[in-house]
Amino acid sequence: MLTPYKDSDEPKVDQIRKMFNRIAPQYDRLNRIISLGLDRSWRRRALHLLEPYQPQQVLDVATGTGDLAIDLVHTIPSVKHVTGIDISEEMMRIGQEKVQALTLERKISFERQDSTATTFADASFDAATIGFGIRNFTDIPAAARELHRILRPSGVLVIIELSEPKNPLLHLGYQLYAGQIIPLIGRFMSRDREAYRYLPKSIAVMPQREKMVAILREAGFREAFYRSIFPGTCTIYIGINAEGSTPDASA
Repeated sequence: MLTPYKDSDEPKVDQIRKMFNRIAPQYDRLNRIISLGLDRSWRRRALHLLEPYQPQQVLDVATGTGDLAIDLVHTIPSVKHVTGIDISEEMMRIGQEKVQALTLERKISFERQDSTATTFADASFDAATIGFGIRNFTDIPAAARELHRILRPSGVLVIIELSEPKNPLLHLGYQLYAGQIIPLIGRFMSRDREAYRYLPKSIAVMPQREKMVAILREAGFREAFYRSIFPGTCTIYIGINAEGSTPDASA
């Protein structure tokens, strides 16, 4: 995994935690701007794929400020409780404030957990979600194995992540936007240029599409596939645990 600051001897996970703690107050607003407001529709697409599985207990990994956890409760009627986990205390503090404002405390809770070694028992959850966070994991295969362990038989993993377009012309435009415009916006609005230079770099080094699917299958997911959203800047990954059946869900 890419280290945010190459000249630091500090463990990667601590660097990432501190980075997100710093940018937490501006995170939601910057996400809306940088994604051109598309992050909401991307989450809706992913939850549309999850809903037919009718999960009740859901783990939201890298929950951040809780947007996906809140969407899960509001969008999928079967969901009884969402446990959001993250390594950034400041991100979850903002998420908790949102949950309290919406009086959803009984349905959403937050815990500081390491995604590669959680304290949850085997087969604890019906589903797990990761919204725009897996690129920050220091060990993606280890996290996939851990999620496979704590998902029940027939459980499903849904990952939403940024990606690079395959089309050469679109990829050229993406590189200009990600490499020049995003750091400029981040520097202007958050005063943290390095954090938003890290964003496109973290996308570039992350396993995408077929490579991510291969990781999920190696982790034990019986079935894994992806759906790319035009113009290819967002990809949804689905991993189905052993013994699961695949409901019919159109994208």
